[in-house]
Amino acid sequence: MSSTGRGPRLGGADDFFVTPSWCVRRLLESWSPPGGMWLEPGAGNGAIIRAVNEVRDDVRWTAVECRPEEEAALEAACARVLIGDFLSPNMHSSVDDDIRVVLGNPPFKDAQEFIDRARQLCQRAEIMLLLRLNYVGSEDRAEFMRRCPPDLRTLPNRPSFTASGKTDSIEYAWFGWPPGQRDLGTFRVLASTSLDERKGRGVYLPERQGSLLP
Repeated sequence: MSSTGRGPRLGGADDFFVTPSWCVRRLLESWSPPGGMWLEPGAGNGAIIRAVNEVRDDVRWTAVECRPEEEAALEAACARVLIGDFLSPNMHSSVDDDIRVVLGNPPFKDAQEFIDRARQLCQRAEIMLLLRLNYVGSEDRAEFMRRCPPDLRTLPNRPSFTASGKTDSIEYAWFGWPPGQRDLGTFRVLASTSLDERKGRGVYLPERQGSLLP
């Protein structure tokens, strides 16, 4: 996910970017999916898993990650870890059919493949992925968007994916697809996030819905 103004990429060849925890907090304040088994299809070092675990105690995780060096961090986040490519045909037999939620931040270049594979492997699951808001604006994806319109939850503050903390010129949103088929999606703007929380200053208190203690 690179764009004007982003600065040096953290992702390298693996397109790996750590999802800021506040992005997950804002999502969970407006979205209450069922507990049970959740899947992170491109888990990285487990940032999304840890952010969910801050506010949910009813989730069990399966984490898929292509980089073996992240296995220990993911296991520490209480996840069942599958080292491999989520898009590989071999992954089909490894993913449980009782997945209730697919939650992640896929590589942008492979986002549609991640969506298609998640819908194929986890047909009873609700899918929620962090993508550029302009993901809806491609002719290549137009037919899919008409056939499978997503629910959009837009972040009013731009997340940073750089070591410098700078943001790029792109807006981001959580794209959601519930199981089954429907004709229309929904759109909402999530709550704003203070600069202190975005910079990781203070202590997040889930019971106070995003408040911080100094």
